[in-house]
Amino acid sequence: MTQTWKKIATASLAAVMITGALAGCGGSETASIDPENPVITIQTKSFNADSAADDSQVVQALNEYLGATLKFTWVPSTSYDEKVTTAMAAGEYPTVMLIGTRSASVIQASKDGAFWDLTEYLKDSDKYPNLAQTSELVNHNISIDGHVYGIYRTRELGRAGVTIRKDWLDNLGLDIPTTIEEFSNVLRAFTEDDPDGNGVDDTYGMIVTDYLDGPLNNLAIWMGAPNGWGLDENGELKPAFMFDEWKETLNLMKSWYDAGYINSDMATYSSDKWNEQFLTGQAGVIIDVADRARRVAANIAELNPSAVVDVFGYVTKDADTEPRTLPTTGYDGYFVIPKASVTTEEDLDLVLTILDKANDATAENYMNYGIEGIHYTLDEEGYAVKTEDEALLKEVNDLNQFAMGIVDSDDKLSTKYTVEVAEKIEQVYEENRNWAVSNPVEPYISDTYSTKGPQLDAIMAEANTKYIVGQITEEEWDAQVERWLSQGGQGVIDDYNEAYAADDSVN
Repeated sequence: MTQTWKKIATASLAAVMITGALAGCGGSETASIDPENPVITIQTKSFNADSAADDSQVVQALNEYLGATLKFTWVPSTSYDEKVTTAMAAGEYPTVMLIGTRSASVIQASKDGAFWDLTEYLKDSDKYPNLAQTSELVNHNISIDGHVYGIYRTRELGRAGVTIRKDWLDNLGLDIPTTIEEFSNVLRAFTEDDPDGNGVDDTYGMIVTDYLDGPLNNLAIWMGAPNGWGLDENGELKPAFMFDEWKETLNLMKSWYDAGYINSDMATYSSDKWNEQFLTGQAGVIIDVADRARRVAANIAELNPSAVVDVFGYVTKDADTEPRTLPTTGYDGYFVIPKASVTTEEDLDLVLTILDKANDATAENYMNYGIEGIHYTLDEEGYAVKTEDEALLKEVNDLNQFAMGIVDSDDKLSTKYTVEVAEKIEQVYEENRNWAVSNPVEPYISDTYSTKGPQLDAIMAEANTKYIVGQITEEEWDAQVERWLSQGGQGVIDDYNEAYAADDSVN
């Protein structure tokens, strides 16, 4: 429920300006793109003071490969959403524009026809073989009323995972758990059976912090709860915490807490210190993202060279239950093609053809690494080793902010990790994707949530934590759900159900 794209990024005045600007777009004349020498203007984010210049040798190489001249407008990430608002208000667009936050004004602009509807184009594998490989789930997440208005920048969908002390498992004769029962037994054993073999009662199972969402949401998915929201027996969308499986998950975590398998200060233990007690050998499990295992493994080697860090993606509710995993949204912004700058279907086809080729491994290697022999070299195993020359690195700076990463190709370059668990993490990602549970309200905007979301989230976050640590009873937790409903939650439910009912793609 806390997706950043649900926040309103513009004031009412800006929304009025946008509407007016869009109304005038239809009468404007825009020169067609020259198919012999296409010039494509691109607006995207920057994270460096010196982004790649249009005349850098990397951009020139990319241009030659794509058969187009790319001209970048780099906008600092801290002010990016404001720039998008300004562009929409003025009706002045580049050829391709990154949408960073799906604000209410972006949603309205899409509905009003400011951007090309790409839904059917992205299905054309003959014309756009790379773009046709976009994920159905991720396209669902960025869609508006069942229509896809952009090409997303891929982010790992199956990122969730469990970091665990493999040497502790081995010491106790245990395997990686596969069910909730086995997972519970691991937490018990890590707490009670002296997993480090020092003869002292100084370990416990799992570290939980004041950021409860990581472990709680993953556990809830394993237990059968919806991802964020789900359909109840009457076909009505409800938040996950209103399903029985959520309460089962809370009771499970409460039993672990009561038994001492979870740190007693979880309610106040800062997530900034999440790794500390794992690194110092006090606890052996963290539920968060799989790539945390890589970072932890690299750091623990200095403190305890004999420690072995492993990772896995999920456990099932029981031996007879299919796996379920908590996915990310799968994207970090998406590129729209404004109709004000791309006025004809012929021009749209040309732009899509260029964007399709930009998803080739060759193009993405330029954007992520530069030119071989200049910006990077290959080691004996084929891994990229980047130059340390700052002047050369500037020629690549922020070009990865144009990379969409739609196609998973063996020809894409990568850097070598120094820890063994890194390869296992990639396996976890791949496996997790097969069992990802989508959030049905991801495409929708709730006006009620946009204004009351932080307060509503705080109600349930506090209630969940207090219940697990025994500060409130089950009846008092139920009362907080009623409080959530009365203070705007029912309005959020109504908003999402209204949007769901109007979405032809699911009805």
